[in-house]
Amino acid sequence: MQPIQTLGVAIPRPGFGTFRMPGNGSPPAAESALGLGYRHIGTAAMYENEDAVGAVIAASEVPRNDLFVTTKVSHDQRATDAIRKAFMQLDYVDLYMVHWPSRDMDIAAVMETPMALRVEGRTKAVGVCDFN
Repeated sequence: MQPIQTLGVAIPRPGFGTFRMPGNGSPPAAESALGLGYRHIGTAAMYENEDAVGAVIAASEVPRNDLFVTTKVSHDQRATDAIRKAFMQLDYVDLYMVHWPSRDMDIAAVMETPMALRVEGRTKAVGVCDFN
């Protein structure tokens, strides 16, 4: 299946999402997904499995540059320091998204840190998700 091409980034499809697989429940599923050929793994801070999924990716025999990793900063982690910490213990992620809106959120200010991470090479792309 052809990847989705956008802004110079190739996103493999289908992707394997890890929603509702907190903590220790996610490694066996993520390992199986990689073994079945999935190369796009998605997670989020609010799923409470970023570290576990990151550990599977780090331990995988699949070369990191063959994987596309998406994660999302949670609604309660929008301060600059928190955005930088919610990073799966990986050197970089491919797509880093702001997850769920907040009425009092200054979206321009929130996006400054992900954009800085992109300039630093810590993510290839930034975006938003689950915004109404």
